Amino acid sequence: MIASVAKWGNSLALRIPQAFAKEAKLMEGGPVDISIVDGALVVRSVEPVVEYDLDVLLSGITEDNIHGETATKLAVGNEF
Repeated sequence: MIASVAKWGNSLALRIPQAFAKEAKLMEGGPVDISIVDGALVVRSVEPVVEYDLDVLLSGITEDNIHGETATKLAVGNEF
């Protein structure tokens, strides 16, 4: 498929047809890796990095889903 490169601010932009975006798993606002391989522009979809918030995770613990203590081996240092 032949496409045209357009100016977007101080950069260049390339419109990606929906069928190509779907097959390459590209989503609007999604992260991509851009590189040059043998003189060709390569754009690859990448998995977003998930950042966890401890307070949010802890807020999901309830009396119904909390588990008991886990049996482990005897203490080997000053754990207690």
